Amino acid sequence: MTKEHQLFTSFIRQYQATLRSYIRGLGVFSHAVDDIAQETFIVAYKELEKFDQSLDFGHWLKGIARNLVRNETRKHARHNRIMNDKLTLFLIDSFEQSYEVTFGEHQEVNALKECINALPLKSKELIGRKYHMEDDTQVIAEQMAMTPTAIRLSLMRIRTKLKQCLDFRLSYEQ
Repeated sequence: MTKEHQLFTSFIRQYQATLRSYIRGLGVFSHAVDDIAQETFIVAYKELEKFDQSLDFGHWLKGIARNLVRNETRKHARHNRIMNDKLTLFLIDSFEQSYEVTFGEHQEVNALKECINALPLKSKELIGRKYHMEDDTQVIAEQMAMTPTAIRLSLMRIRTKLKQCLDFRLSYEQ
């Protein structure tokens, strides 16, 4: 194995968990996260010569992953890898607009956990069912005695609150 291969292998080990979490956070079904992470590393390896070493490697990987997920939302044949096109595109755009290279991923994850913990119990339950358990909106509606439209509106409001909370917490930590 060449020195370049060894270095790239160490980058994979260093960034794979963070990259997988990031991809999942963009709204990709859990069963497809590994595929997109692998595709990200393949693209990165092929484009390694173009990487500006003065930049953050993790941020560069996330940019590649964002582009792959964005392309995924445009493909109808593989549409089942993305939970919700509009949500995923919203999250991609949000990360592109607000991501600061100086922030570590741990601050973002911790801030999100704090924001989720600050939600009312019913909101936490709804987020957990939709994004952790990956329940269908219809199933959640039946279990929570709500209409599917009410579930979708509630999720939209919760995501908005989480984004505002994240923006506040992350700007406060600067």
